Amino acid sequence: MMAATSSLFSDLREIKKQLLSISWLCRERGLMHSVKWASELAFSLESIPLNELPSTPALTEEDAQDLDAYTLAKSYFDLKEYDRAAYFLRGCKSQKAYFLYMYSRYLSGEKRKDDETVDSLGPLEKGQVKNEALRELRVELSKKHKARELDGFGLYLYGVVLRKLDLVKEALDVFVEATHVLPLHWGTWLELCNLITDKEMLKFLSLPDCWIKEFFLAHIYTEQQLIEEALQKYQSLIDAGFSKSTYIISQIAVAYHNIRDIDKALSIFNELRKQDPYRIENMDTFSNLLYVRGLKPELSYLAHNLCDIDKYRVETCCVIGNYYSLRSQHEKAALYFQRALKLNPRYLGAWTLMGHEYMEMKNTSAAIQAYRHAIEVNKRDYRAWYGLGQTYEILKMPFYCLYYYRRAHQLRPNDSRMLVALGECYEKLNQLVEAKKCYWRAYAVGDVEKMALVKLAK
Repeated sequence: MMAATSSLFSDLREIKKQLLSISWLCRERGLMHSVKWASELAFSLESIPLNELPSTPALTEEDAQDLDAYTLAKSYFDLKEYDRAAYFLRGCKSQKAYFLYMYSRYLSGEKRKDDETVDSLGPLEKGQVKNEALRELRVELSKKHKARELDGFGLYLYGVVLRKLDLVKEALDVFVEATHVLPLHWGTWLELCNLITDKEMLKFLSLPDCWIKEFFLAHIYTEQQLIEEALQKYQSLIDAGFSKSTYIISQIAVAYHNIRDIDKALSIFNELRKQDPYRIENMDTFSNLLYVRGLKPELSYLAHNLCDIDKYRVETCCVIGNYYSLRSQHEKAALYFQRALKLNPRYLGAWTLMGHEYMEMKNTSAAIQAYRHAIEVNKRDYRAWYGLGQTYEILKMPFYCLYYYRRAHQLRPNDSRMLVALGECYEKLNQLVEAKKCYWRAYAVGDVEKMALVKLAK
């Protein structure tokens, strides 16, 4: 495995050129998250002399015809005037302008949907607010797809539209196709991560053998709680020459957070803050760790610091929410998690944390609703399943609670907390053999709360 990795990364200069080229292509299409990812990675590699820098992509005849409309529309797009951008791009033929046209329409629909969701954030169920543009986009893109007229970016957008319409199987195929046509676009790989539910599924996908696949595998292992494999991958990427990459450092910190190695995760996050002091991504994860350790001054400092940088970012709201929660001001904490969800209704962590706050306030029905939203956004969120189990335990509904703890345990088979909770459930249902199995297993995997043996003895 290591040999394979090192051969993929034998020419770091070439990789840097590819990263600079793809960030240019993504920037022209307004895909700023992919630009950021590629740029951060490129920044961590040695700089290239002028004569070796990649040249900007050559313009085609169609590009030249669309240039005026594209330039005008891109300026509107960058100012988030999506409908206006789309209006001036109608009828453009070049791949770049066509992508921007479709993407503007998609984002306009998303913006409308989010605005409506925010206005109705409360009892109105999330699922009722739809992006109205999706159906039309799907019809138009599928025609282009059948005629084989979509480039890698077009395929990516088509996949996103299919996923938003819950056509998971079709979306998966389109994203896989996109990775072959344009392997360096990170956005496509991230979308794949969201659709792949387990390691088995991963085996059956034919993905291109490109160096970026290593980053994708490390990312998906982290997501799926296969932390040993993820850390091995990240270590081999560091050895291959990416030791300065803040992206990798943050991913390693998140991985340690996921296996509850809190001290290790904290020290990596502190290192990350030194290297990238104005970074906001992943800081909500950092605040979870400070919260678990009960480090009030550090959490307070982090909250103030992020507030100074940008107080209207989802992560900032979550950090402040955690700070109030640690001070047992649960109403205030819930308020900040709600604010985070107004900024991004699909932000998973905030739903789960809000559930926890409602539990503290003894508002079980609101807690159940929040946890259910978290699961809607991501079926793999074990904390939400575990939270639901706890809620139903309070409501004295052991059969429900057994179901949810089981789901949490499937996602985290080696987490002793899930096992102890399962054991207690079986005990209440008088299934003592099962309960004993759970306690014994909890002890075997390393009991965090040191409860299992006591319960077993009883």
